Amino acid sequence: MRIYGAGLAGLLAGQMLRRFNPIIREEKKSLPHNHEALLRFRSDDVSIATGIPFEKVKVQKAIKDGENIVTWPNLFLSNLYSGKVTGEYLDRSINDLKPVDRYIAPMNLIELMAQNLYIEYDSPLDHKRCLEANGGEEITFTNHTDPFPIISTIPMPVMMDIVGWKNKPEFKYKTIWSQKTMIEDPGVMVNQTIYFPHYFDSMYRMSITNNIVIGEYTEEPKNTGPNLMDSLINDFGIKARKLSPIKTSKMKYGKLLPIDEKIRREFILYLTQEYNIFSIGRFATWRQILLDDIVKDIKIVEGLLGDSYKTKLHSEKGKK
Repeated sequence: MRIYGAGLAGLLAGQMLRRFNPIIREEKKSLPHNHEALLRFRSDDVSIATGIPFEKVKVQKAIKDGENIVTWPNLFLSNLYSGKVTGEYLDRSINDLKPVDRYIAPMNLIELMAQNLYIEYDSPLDHKRCLEANGGEEITFTNHTDPFPIISTIPMPVMMDIVGWKNKPEFKYKTIWSQKTMIEDPGVMVNQTIYFPHYFDSMYRMSITNNIVIGEYTEEPKNTGPNLMDSLINDFGIKARKLSPIKTSKMKYGKLLPIDEKIRREFILYLTQEYNIFSIGRFATWRQILLDDIVKDIKIVEGLLGDSYKTKLHSEKGKK
């Protein structure tokens, strides 16, 4: 088995599909660290699937409405927030402000998930030669014939270009930025989120997990700290005297917007039927989902792979 992409979805697939002896191929020269948001999960499914302990916490949420902090949603603020974040009016998490249980992953989650997995770095897809079907049974990826299934976490629009899919829709998405820092003052240990639906502030959400602070933005932040420090005292009521150096990150496919559902499903099925490729993750399936949801998807793929993989393996051994 080959898994393309060593992001969170690819590493999770590698952990859960170990019995297929997967090789993970990553185009970067090292593990990608493109997930700077606070990794708070809605369930402990990822923890159970990987054997990595998560911390269970209770998260409180609120909305910044002008000068006020409110703890109840309304249609106006909900639609304002959705339009600001996605450019469209969709159901968003701001609609539910009840305290919720969340599971916090270790800050080195990516490194922990990569342990004991075989990863080939600097292995980009060759768009000219990467997909050559032989009766829909074998695939050539960069001159390597692989008779076994392939897991792809590659963004759907990229895969459509690779295989020459003609009915390619317009893929809309919103790029987001994040700033991450740590409150170095002792005694800060809260789990809270505030949404910022109004357009006059490029920040749309700010969260504190224990003493780690993340600000998320619809455009690149023009400063390296005052917004976070100001919001801590004015919105959260936390008087922080010192923050660790702030790290700013950009995520190109920050918010995915829906495409035609019929085309989406047709393409995923086409990859599986024609190339034995199974699409995993939010980018490959073009859905705004969580890593929790990907656990369920991988289990479905594992069930589909089981018998067919054994049949293919025995067939290849019989040729030798």
